[in-house]
Amino acid sequence: MTALDDLMARRKADRAKKREQEKIDKRVERVYYATCSGVQIDIMDIPKVFAVGRKAIEAGADDDELALAICKYVATIRKN
Repeated sequence: MTALDDLMARRKADRAKKREQEKIDKRVERVYYATCSGVQIDIMDIPKVFAVGRKAIEAGADDDELALAICKYVATIRKN
């Protein structure tokens, strides 16, 4: 039963980590669409935008700071 308990605990931890990551991604997505809607970027740069957002959130950024970080990055990669 110990191996089964360990497996269940790992799965529970994995699900919790995934839910937390989804919350962060939703926050980045919401801020991106609120501030950069209509700006054309290459599809391959979308994960980079999310990486910039995650890094800002990990640094403790609020929504305004997050928007600023995302907008600064998008300004460097925009197509239009």
